[in-house]
Amino acid sequence: MELNSILISLAARGIRYRYLKAMGMPGRPEALSIEVTRRCIAKCVMCNIWQMPATAPELVADDWLKLLQSPVLSDLKELDITGGEPFLRNDIVELLLGIGKLKATHLKQLCSIAITTNGFLTERVLKDVGAVIAPLEQAGVSLVFACGFDAVGKVHDRIRNFKGGWDRLNATLQGLKALREKHPSLILGIKTTVTRYNIDELDKVCRYADEHRLFTIVSPYILTANRYDNIDKEDSLSFSIEDLEKLREFYNSPRFQWSYYRDELLRFLDTGRMGKPCSAGFNYFFIRSTGELYSCPIIDALLGNVKEASLERLIRSDGAARFRKNILKSPECAGCTEPGLERYALPFEGFHYLRQFFRLGRNGFLLLHSHMGLDKYFPDR
Repeated sequence: MELNSILISLAARGIRYRYLKAMGMPGRPEALSIEVTRRCIAKCVMCNIWQMPATAPELVADDWLKLLQSPVLSDLKELDITGGEPFLRNDIVELLLGIGKLKATHLKQLCSIAITTNGFLTERVLKDVGAVIAPLEQAGVSLVFACGFDAVGKVHDRIRNFKGGWDRLNATLQGLKALREKHPSLILGIKTTVTRYNIDELDKVCRYADEHRLFTIVSPYILTANRYDNIDKEDSLSFSIEDLEKLREFYNSPRFQWSYYRDELLRFLDTGRMGKPCSAGFNYFFIRSTGELYSCPIIDALLGNVKEASLERLIRSDGAARFRKNILKSPECAGCTEPGLERYALPFEGFHYLRQFFRLGRNGFLLLHSHMGLDKYFPDR
């Protein structure tokens, strides 16, 4: 899509977003996160997901595939599969192959499936990815990996509370790199959660990523009663003044020149408030492994369960409408450093992204647009 068309589209979307927000109405879901399990073999210092009972009910692959056939998801472009550890599921291959088949029938706009993993189950990860990468590639769906990567070596093991975790993660990444040589649609990256325990490890993390051609997501820990259930960890995770200064220096480095998230995070470190737009509840939703639906993975505001009501009915419910009318007014919003959600919000909210054009100029805007991979959100890409 040409730049002028993108800019005109953003202006129109800005008007539409404000109308939808005022009325409490949803858009069409374009991105969806599904937490396929809460089971995890790591016991990370910044997360309490692993403490959930192993017997908690989970939707099976067939349940997820039936859900993804919902007509309301016909515009879905990005699907995020997360956990816990997704590769603990014995039906992950069935799920991924099923999604690939739905591309031709129900999910015609789907461009990518992103999987978040700790990478500790090396043999299973490589076997399962090897089984699905070619069919997904043939279907026109990219597979994106974000591997939890908090340090190089033993510091990573201490943060994840898993002996030998770093060696397993490194082996997984090397195996995935070999698959990438044969299947260029496989996109590899690392996701680093910054805490006081790895504030001095970030340069090593980035050097590893550069050496192995991995994208990086480097973000501060986030406290939430919903997604990570880790409110009790505030005292143990909080940054010192010295830590915050190190974080500023890191994000000010040239490697983040075209990162929108970096600019907003630096502003947050200075003001204590995030200024990103948000489209949670409009074109993005989060579903727990139990079927519980949320507009946002951070705010604990349950809309209902997809096992008991249709997805379309839930996203048009009174509770969902109230959430949309009050978006960005919750205390959690001011401190939301969750990375990635702005990718869905910028094209949908419109005006905020349009302002980036006037701030960055033509070339800077196009570089940012390419860096964030937002072409998929414009129909004439």
